[in-house]
Amino acid sequence: MFGAVSLTRPANPVRVAIVVGAVLVGINVLIWAGRSQVNGPATVQRNPEIIVLEPNESDQLLPQGEVGAQLSAFFNAQISIDGRIIPQDQVTSTAGANTVFFDPGPGKDIREFTKGGHTAVLEWWPTNLPTAEAARAKQQLRSYTWSFNVG
Repeated sequence: MFGAVSLTRPANPVRVAIVVGAVLVGINVLIWAGRSQVNGPATVQRNPEIIVLEPNESDQLLPQGEVGAQLSAFFNAQISIDGRIIPQDQVTSTAGANTVFFDPGPGKDIREFTKGGHTAVLEWWPTNLPTAEAARAKQQLRSYTWSFNVG
């Protein structure tokens, strides 16, 4: 049924050993590379004072979705979207919880977000300073910029 297989010594055993060694090294490199691969979006380094961010960086948002943040204690904040500072009377802000969120809608600067990319800027400062301008003058104004998409 099966033919006999004859094993003979190769003409150049050193060359065979080098090729086999190179193949084994290549396989090990591929295995190592596969194990060190990181899947998912790149890790973003936010200021640790930002506890919650809505939406997260590069997230998809509905046209009437909420944009804002919760900060650690003792900060006031304001938010700008696409270069426009959102007036304080249009945001939901809770001083004790250190939050500032904006929901677009009728009677607001933004009725709904247009499809595509948008940029938000969160600015915050210590509560012992009354405004962002006062914080900027004392070099205590911090900011974080991120992008999100509306689909």
